[in-house]
Amino acid sequence: MQPQIVSDERVVKAIASINANLGSPLSPRDISGQACLSPTRFRHVFVEQTGSALRPYILWRRCVRAWEIIRQGGAISTAAYEAGFAGAAHLTRTLQRMFGFAPSVLLVGRQGSGAGST
Repeated sequence: MQPQIVSDERVVKAIASINANLGSPLSPRDISGQACLSPTRFRHVFVEQTGSALRPYILWRRCVRAWEIIRQGGAISTAAYEAGFAGAAHLTRTLQRMFGFAPSVLLVGRQGSGAGST
């Protein structure tokens, strides 16, 4: 299924909530409630609108957020916590599993690249 432009306001609202709360626990039940849909119906509408299931989408957004923080000079551990991971080790394992590289790769070329890493 090809992703489409998200046009359903309920999904747009849910995505905004996800992005605003990446550092907090995000349950499918809470997110679907914000969209005023049952969890089952929300899952269907979310996939239809985004081309992605909810949990992988949240994980992807957390990875992107962690990358942004690291590239802006933040420590890997700070990036991990602010993006909703349990810690730097959890972020590292997740990036290794999903993308085949550790977050320290993002430090390459950064002045004082050893600083800020864990």
